[in-house]
Amino acid sequence: MNYYDLLSETMRATLRNIGYTTPTPIQEKTLELILGKSDIMGIAQTGTGKTAAFAVPIIEKIFRDNTKTQALVLCPTRELALQTTEVFRKLSGSSKLRTVSVYGGQAASVQIRALRAGAQIVVGTPGRIKDLVSRNILKLQNVRTVVLDEADEMLDFGFLPDIKNILTAVTGVHQTLLFSATMNKDIINIARQFQHDPVRVEFGSRNEPTQTVRQSYLSAGEQQKPNAVQSLIKQEEPRLALVFCNTRRRVKNLQKQLFEQGFPVSCLHGDLSQSQRDAIMNTFRRGETTILVATDVAARGIDVNNIDLVINYDIPDKLEYYIHRIGRTGRAGHIGRACTLVSPKDSGRITDIEKLFRIKLTKEQLLSC
Repeated sequence: MNYYDLLSETMRATLRNIGYTTPTPIQEKTLELILGKSDIMGIAQTGTGKTAAFAVPIIEKIFRDNTKTQALVLCPTRELALQTTEVFRKLSGSSKLRTVSVYGGQAASVQIRALRAGAQIVVGTPGRIKDLVSRNILKLQNVRTVVLDEADEMLDFGFLPDIKNILTAVTGVHQTLLFSATMNKDIINIARQFQHDPVRVEFGSRNEPTQTVRQSYLSAGEQQKPNAVQSLIKQEEPRLALVFCNTRRRVKNLQKQLFEQGFPVSCLHGDLSQSQRDAIMNTFRRGETTILVATDVAARGIDVNNIDLVINYDIPDKLEYYIHRIGRTGRAGHIGRACTLVSPKDSGRITDIEKLFRIKLTKEQLLSC
């Protein structure tokens, strides 16, 4: 059956109004399954339209006259929770559907007031959700759909105990939708414990980076790396560029060096408050600063479509993070570019990446980069 034939006239009108014309493959493949209340184990990269894939059918199934929480979405970061909340609100159109986001870094009292005013959909990070559930402020008795979004990232943050605690608290009949860029034993164990006959849907090759990113590496000593970043940016002329460093100290140092050379650059790291982080992300999205230097933790959940270039200033400490990093470009079918800077002491780790993901990275020379 056609994707739009499965939707209400209200949802079709909302999609037309906001410019959604053609569903992505993951949206087409999962709509009927989610509407049919199947559990799903989805393997999908960022940028495939995954959020709308679960948001549209969830909105369709909400009982609008019931103000109790009916859908719960767990995200690894505040940034992703806020972005997901915005998608739900946009797709809700002119209906009175209420979506509330809850996360650390904002006063709990603000979120408590929002929940008590009625929230049919709650989107948040596991730590804050667990806290609100334990205080009996967020009640899960009426929840009929639970989403674990970016499950592998949540596990990387050590949220497994919180996730299990929350899922155990959802006692009514419900469906569980699990989405992850990679699949590992912990995720499989969650599926076995909390899902019932999940349907597996997969987009792209499992545990492999997206095929829409042109990947290469560049040999550069520590002293050469700042110049290599500048050369790459001048050559590629990206609309937006994201540079990953392994520590906040290296983030700060590189940001300072680029700024002193006249580049419009900002940085994200763990020392920033939520308001500072929001301001930085807003200037980056608007293109007022075109280069963002970040740690892996700070960059989790960044969902910006115009990132043309990702630079790995350092090879990630955990090779699995390589996928999450390069997945910030080459989104929604566009071609992206990712280049990894490799110091002599890390030269063997490129081989490790190639073996782990069964890929071949092109070697480039500094002058050609």
